[in-house]
Amino acid sequence: MKKAHLGVAFVAIALFAWVLAHVGLSTLVEQLKAMRIALPIVLGLSLLRLLLQSIAWSASLRGEQVSVDVPKLAGVRLAGQSVGYLTVLGPVISEPLKIKLLGTSTEPTVTATFLDDGVYWLTSALLAILGLVSLPFVAVHGAAYPSIPAVLALALMVFVITRRNPILSGLVRALGKKAPSWLAHAEQFESSIRSYRVNQPALVRRMFWIDVTCQALIASEVLVVLWSLHLCIHFFTILVIEGVTRGLKMLSGWIPARLGSDECGAISAFALTGLSPMLGLALALTRRVRDLLWALIGIVWLGWNSRGTKRSNNTARPIPTIMAKEVLQCKP
Repeated sequence: MKKAHLGVAFVAIALFAWVLAHVGLSTLVEQLKAMRIALPIVLGLSLLRLLLQSIAWSASLRGEQVSVDVPKLAGVRLAGQSVGYLTVLGPVISEPLKIKLLGTSTEPTVTATFLDDGVYWLTSALLAILGLVSLPFVAVHGAAYPSIPAVLALALMVFVITRRNPILSGLVRALGKKAPSWLAHAEQFESSIRSYRVNQPALVRRMFWIDVTCQALIASEVLVVLWSLHLCIHFFTILVIEGVTRGLKMLSGWIPARLGSDECGAISAFALTGLSPMLGLALALTRRVRDLLWALIGIVWLGWNSRGTKRSNNTARPIPTIMAKEVLQCKP
């Protein structure tokens, strides 16, 4: 949490500067001027989504008897997302960093964090599928057929997330003694996550509806941009634009800052719905400004948190069990 995380912060700053150089600071400034009405609303929606995501993560952690303050969870989430956004294979880097930054017990934290991620990605995939299957309602004839492979891939992702039986256990059994240790550990974590989901159905349902609200907030960003551009607002148009851009976002997570991918996705989505393709840049650049702003805040938080100060005991602590509470109450 000290020198290593400070080093990560410096690397993230260098990557942030690299992204700015490739995007073009002048382009971002012009976008700020053009979208001066939409951008503050998009930032407000994003801030509300960050709060809801942190609440869902907190609920998942509490289910594993770990308590972390929501403000710290928001900071950790921003720090992890900023490093993941700016580097290759974002989630592969951001999720372990989030777990390490919490500084809580590893096993329950991993279980709760990956459950939270799984529920969020489930709702995200469902929104992408809903948008892609809505293509026939707004797209030109035949334009919806290329989306069939994407729908099938997303449906497979939903199946993998929602199934109760672990996937890796069969692979570990098949390999036997030849199974690497990291695969055995991954199988244990997968089993604990799926068991946690089955044993806490009410909690998972609550997280699911919180994340559904988060997806609605993301889709609302499209509505805000269309409104600011004085374009016709149609329910299926919003779904298709969000579905197409979301699907490409999932596929391009390995690209640093998704440079070029976000812009191509928005242009393609606008073209599919019969809108001017170049107007899609307004949506892509508005979200680019938002993402870079959150990345900057995440980097600053990571650097501030890496100063070597001692963590407060009240920031992250195991929740006392019922028996422990009774023992404390019995003490004179």
